[in-house]
Amino acid sequence: MMITRFFAAALVASLALGQATQARATETGVFDISLGGIRAAVVQYAANTEGNRYAVTGKMNTTGLLGAVVRASYEATARGTEPRPGQYRPTSFTEVRDASKEVSRAEMLFRSGRPQIKTYDPPRKSDRHAVDPATQSGTVDPMTVIYAALRDQPRERVCDLSLQVFDGKRRSEVRLSDPAEASDGRITCQGVYRRIAGWSPESLAERSRFPFQMTYAPKGEGVWRVVRVTTDTTFGRAVLQRR
Repeated sequence: MMITRFFAAALVASLALGQATQARATETGVFDISLGGIRAAVVQYAANTEGNRYAVTGKMNTTGLLGAVVRASYEATARGTEPRPGQYRPTSFTEVRDASKEVSRAEMLFRSGRPQIKTYDPPRKSDRHAVDPATQSGTVDPMTVIYAALRDQPRERVCDLSLQVFDGKRRSEVRLSDPAEASDGRITCQGVYRRIAGWSPESLAERSRFPFQMTYAPKGEGVWRVVRVTTDTTFGRAVLQRR
């Protein structure tokens, strides 16, 4: 699910973007995830930008009581460009999932804004509801939307996000809007993750919208950073809290 991926972000690592001809910036973060008040996972991310290029890598591992029962991890990497603030053009996306010792890998490339499936290992079973990648021009990959949502932002970009996402099989949408500023300078956005296509009609009829809230705190020098994300699930409230 995209909500799960939204709470899965990146491995702290050095990301090479080529020879340093422009100023290079690096951003990292570590978050704890709790589910129904129980610590469930740790998330880390690192992103490098150089000019209008970005490279971001993420990792999530189960921990705490959940980790004692379910050993699972998720890693993803995305590269692309940002021609204008808030406009993302991915060029590649890779992910590795490890759940109950079952490992799967996937890779997508983007050509002229259109995703192309390069690798599925093991091969995915046929799914009559899956979306044809050839029809998904203008979408971004899951790691790019995580980067766009969790990255530090100038005040004017806080709560300003609207991206169409394609994960190789399904299309969804992530939006942030309606900033509300508190007396301490924190800003809370109203977010929604919406399933669009690639699920069965029954799944879409049961639930297609998943609201969440994202809170930013002032970092200084006109920059705000995400400190908390909350959403309700069938297992209770899920909270992503920055360390």
